[in-house]
Amino acid sequence: MAEPLGHALAEIQRTLDFTQEFDPSTSTAALSIGLSDHPAFSFLPRLVAKLRETAPGITLAVRSFTGRDDAISMLDAGEVDMTIGVPPSSTGRILSVPLFNERFVCIFRKDHPAASLDLDLETFLSLSHLLVSPENERFGVVDAALAKLGLKRRLALTLPHLYAAPSLVASSDMIATILEGVLEASGQAEYLCVRKPPIQLDPISFTLSWHRRNDTHPAQRWFRDCITGIFTQDPTQKSD
Repeated sequence: MAEPLGHALAEIQRTLDFTQEFDPSTSTAALSIGLSDHPAFSFLPRLVAKLRETAPGITLAVRSFTGRDDAISMLDAGEVDMTIGVPPSSTGRILSVPLFNERFVCIFRKDHPAASLDLDLETFLSLSHLLVSPENERFGVVDAALAKLGLKRRLALTLPHLYAAPSLVASSDMIATILEGVLEASGQAEYLCVRKPPIQLDPISFTLSWHRRNDTHPAQRWFRDCITGIFTQDPTQKSD
């Protein structure tokens, strides 16, 4: 019983700590956040800079997660204070606020034979595709959209690593359909052609989520405001 009892006592102590008056400029609190890959690459540097400026004594711990419902498990267990990723399944105990949306784009290398063609559906289906699937599935949003039309694409490679896709595409004949922000943050944009997908794909939403039990804690409330403020004030962050 030592481990669960210790965890429970630690949570009680955290609750007591968080209910005290909070001053970010002098606080030495330990905060934690769970991030999926894209926010970790595109947003974390801005968050670290903001904390260094406004709360230099705070310690931030970052944990990664893959599946959207992994966020719920982490929040339920008290492993993190909040998460940023695609919206988890609806549950009354998990609260969320939208942060930004990401559009899909198609990418292939600049000297690809298809670079001189319009990327219509026929051309799209004739190419070899790379699928990024953090959850290791072989059926993504593109495949779901094609299935509604009775169509199927040819997958040459599936991989779980989001940010590996642009460099792999830049050195191969494959095409990939990825989030626009991933391309922008990858450092590979100059080597790639970017086209609008020839099928309708809804943007992907990213949300900030936290457990209801932490909703009124001063430190966590400040931390959430800090995060949402970055997206409100920073014009490089997408909100459409």
